[in-house]
Amino acid sequence: MHGSSSATTITLQHGTQQAAVKEPVYTITDWYDGPRTGVANFNGQPHYYECQWYAGIDAGFDAVPGDYLLTPLDAETYQLALEEWAIWQRWEAAFAAGTTSQATHPTLPEDQARHAEIEQVLLPKLVINPHCCRRATGVFHYIEGKSFVEWTPVP
Repeated sequence: MHGSSSATTITLQHGTQQAAVKEPVYTITDWYDGPRTGVANFNGQPHYYECQWYAGIDAGFDAVPGDYLLTPLDAETYQLALEEWAIWQRWEAAFAAGTTSQATHPTLPEDQARHAEIEQVLLPKLVINPHCCRRATGVFHYIEGKSFVEWTPVP
């Protein structure tokens, strides 16, 4: 959720297995028994992630809850996703403080115009691109208010 895309990823080899590395999670835009969509690093670069188990509930295909598809993001999309996340975090903080109501969800009134602008740009970009996506299992961790994920690529 916090940080920048310049985080370094190190892959450690132990025989034929790779040790998982905790990558920063920048956004969690959908949650159902765990993160289902959002933005996180994969191999040190920002990617949009989508849980295939969650996406497949209604579609009827087999996938496990930790199975994700990841699509790389360009710099503009990444920055807009971070800005949109900051807008939501302001709303969440105000809601927790009792200074706004559920009726304003997901943005504070002063952020509504910018939210609408960003949403129009992000909707077609925060999707899985079947031509360049990667498949991986993800295990999410929450340490001192920050989120991290360990990705294991699936062939």
